[in-house]
Amino acid sequence: MDKTTIEQFREKLTQRRQRILEQLGRNEEDLAWLEQSRSPEFSEEAQEETAANSLKALDHQERRELLDIQRALNKMDDGTYGECERCGAEIGLPRLSALPMARLCIKCQTKREGRK
Repeated sequence: MDKTTIEQFREKLTQRRQRILEQLGRNEEDLAWLEQSRSPEFSEEAQEETAANSLKALDHQERRELLDIQRALNKMDDGTYGECERCGAEIGLPRLSALPMARLCIKCQTKREGRK
């Protein structure tokens, strides 16, 4: 993979990381507001708790995505970006375009998911 292509993926990953960090900040503000504004009404409290749990789940998913993005950026730095972690083959550009932090080629990912 040429340097220009890698830099395009780096930019895409960096922008995604920035959007996630901004969203995490908003989620944390929303959670803090929910914690402070508990109402005595049970039904409202249950709705608030459901909303808080949903925000926490998103928060966890976004944090995991941040780790995946950082892993991909580290691979760019050490020259292994685009290599399948399982078989060492090159991960195809269509796959990386769809999922720039992909760690496995499509063949290995399919095997991992138990598909043929």
